[in-house]
Amino acid sequence: QLKAQTEMIRELSAPVIPVSEHIGVLPLIGEIDTHRATVIIESALKQCAELHLSHLFIDISGVPVVDTMVAYQLFKVVDSTKLLGVETVLSGLRPEIAQTVVKLGMDFSHINTEQSLAKALCNKGFCIRENGKAEEKV
Repeated sequence: QLKAQTEMIRELSAPVIPVSEHIGVLPLIGEIDTHRATVIIESALKQCAELHLSHLFIDISGVPVVDTMVAYQLFKVVDSTKLLGVETVLSGLRPEIAQTVVKLGMDFSHINTEQSLAKALCNKGFCIRENGKAEEKV
């Protein structure tokens, strides 16, 4: 029973939410330490495979601090999902996060980034209209 509860906690700490047949969103909230980062990578990979995703949007707007370790772990998630054939976009980059990444000398040029999750989804053809209804562009 403890093993089942531990597995449930792991999955809840990094839930991939399907928004359409092959598109998922991974909202990250709260502090990310080395252990949680490992859980995020394992869970994201498992869920991408199980859900047969072609696109994954990782939203970090709820992560208060992005330091070298967090950025490195995000690179690992993006690189790992790419090996599964999943195009990954990183959204929710706040100005202070962008400044930190530049100050740390980290290169995000190989990662698709967007300022907001809504913009990231819309750029891939899944837009949220002002009335709150979703529509897929064809």
